[in-house]
Amino acid sequence: MAVNDVIEDGIAELLTLAAATPQRIATISAGLDNARLSKPPAPGEWSALEILNHLRACEEVWMHSVHAMLAHENPRLQEIHPRQWIKTANPYLSQSFAQGLKIFTLRREALLITLGTLSPADWSRECRIEQKTHTVFSHVRRMVQHESGHCGEIDAALKGE
Repeated sequence: MAVNDVIEDGIAELLTLAAATPQRIATISAGLDNARLSKPPAPGEWSALEILNHLRACEEVWMHSVHAMLAHENPRLQEIHPRQWIKTANPYLSQSFAQGLKIFTLRREALLITLGTLSPADWSRECRIEQKTHTVFSHVRRMVQHESGHCGEIDAALKGE
């Protein structure tokens, strides 16, 4: 298999995983009310709503970096931590799970439109965040892997009752 085929297969897999995340969360949370989705499974653990808000913040912060990579040649960026972003992005804290999931889903659809138009060379574009080099591909891979783990947490938390 040629290198370009491997890259294109990896891109296709990332796009599939990125597209699946909102639907996976919708399926896990189907039929549950906001009170249940807002309740942590145990003291000190995150509720499904808090996990969803965390995923939204991660996507916003990390996709800012992706857009910078696409707009500029090898930009240098400061890391913005998603937990800090949530604290400054007040709308998260006032929205229901359903509202948050709807926004997450719409933003994901927009992101997939952007990512779906990229060439393999675009996926290789780089930036420096603090002392690490990232590519569009590595950043999106990081996002979908991170989301997968948190989707498992939402599922476990909601089944743990």
